[in-house]
Amino acid sequence: MPEPQNLFQQLLDWLNLNNMPPPGQILASMDLVAWTLVGLLVGAVVLGVFLSVSTRRSFLRPDDLEATPEVTLARLKQDPTQLPPLSIVSRMGAEATLELLEFGDQVQSREWRYKWSPVREELLRLMAQQNAFGPTYALARYYRSEDTHEPDTIRIRRTALIHKLGLLRYLEPDVAGNPAQLRVRSHPADVQGDLGFNGETLWLLPEEPAPRPAGPIVEMEPVEFRTLQDATIHVHIRRSPSVGGGFRLHLLKRRKMWVVADEEIEWVG
Repeated sequence: MPEPQNLFQQLLDWLNLNNMPPPGQILASMDLVAWTLVGLLVGAVVLGVFLSVSTRRSFLRPDDLEATPEVTLARLKQDPTQLPPLSIVSRMGAEATLELLEFGDQVQSREWRYKWSPVREELLRLMAQQNAFGPTYALARYYRSEDTHEPDTIRIRRTALIHKLGLLRYLEPDVAGNPAQLRVRSHPADVQGDLGFNGETLWLLPEEPAPRPAGPIVEMEPVEFRTLQDATIHVHIRRSPSVGGGFRLHLLKRRKMWVVADEEIEWVG
């Protein structure tokens, strides 16, 4: 078997590299055209390397919103419309989405609420579509109804209230400054409890006459159970005698926790 040194020498002889002139002689023999061609060649190589590196960085460098869930969350707290709700849920996960929901409900500026309302609505819908424990438990905590020892009717009403009014459970006073009131119609056997409404709460029987409203009203009808895992509740929000809406919320019990599976607008005034 020939030695590597002999193979290398044979390669040099075959390429005729031993007869090449020294570098100094090559440089001395180059004219203006040759130098121009060399310059163009070097420039093309440098440009190719630059474009390759910059293009690679543009593909590999993550977008500020996509870098980490923490960075994404921080950006969304400044502007919740920077990502579609589906991307928010898929990229951040249930816990970070819960943090965004809780943060978003606390901000009261008009500009934020204008942006936040549709994003929040879609986030809740997307989270409710997932049957896994993580999203379900995150929603239950958002709705402040994760305590499975509480009566179902209390948890359902609190869930519906937060779903419609947000975590603060607050409805702005009317133009005259009259505060809002929550009216809960319940059956005699239902347990009355704290729903966390930011204002006066009045519990009434289904057919009991209600006093004349002095300001905005939130009305909750009795909870209707289709099964032990399936319930419906009607919520009416009247910001004034001529402005308001009625909603039918369909809730499902998953892993012992209630989530809003569907919502229907019954009337708008």
